[in-house]
Amino acid sequence: MTNYNAAFFGLFENVFKLLKEEYGEDRALEHFSTLMERGLSKSYGTNLKKGDPAEFERLVAERDKLVGLHVEFPRVTDNELVYQFHDDPFPNLKGYVDHHKLDRCYMNFKVQYILGPEWDYKTTKHLWNGDAYTEHVIYKK
Repeated sequence: MTNYNAAFFGLFENVFKLLKEEYGEDRALEHFSTLMERGLSKSYGTNLKKGDPAEFERLVAERDKLVGLHVEFPRVTDNELVYQFHDDPFPNLKGYVDHHKLDRCYMNFKVQYILGPEWDYKTTKHLWNGDAYTEHVIYKK
């Protein structure tokens, strides 16, 4: 595992915990999703080639590298991408929230914003389950 920006992601973990304590899990997830959307949309910009898997790989890899995450895309085709996290950005939320719910806060946005509504994803591996990495398979519907 590489050295990732624990302080940066720790702030997000603390925000989620505070929101959950104050408003409950459902509202915390809603607010966390909005927080992710605002930050990610700013970092990805608006001048992108929507629907292009290579563009998804480029934008996401660049941004993840900037925040210190080791990610890989072992497969990128016109109809499918495999997106792997080799670092856990939110290790202190394990056991505090289901990883599917937390991942949905940023994965739904990434997929819809960059690729569009004709794309979806499924999580096939996860660090919180003891896997060597978290893997999201993104596919054209």
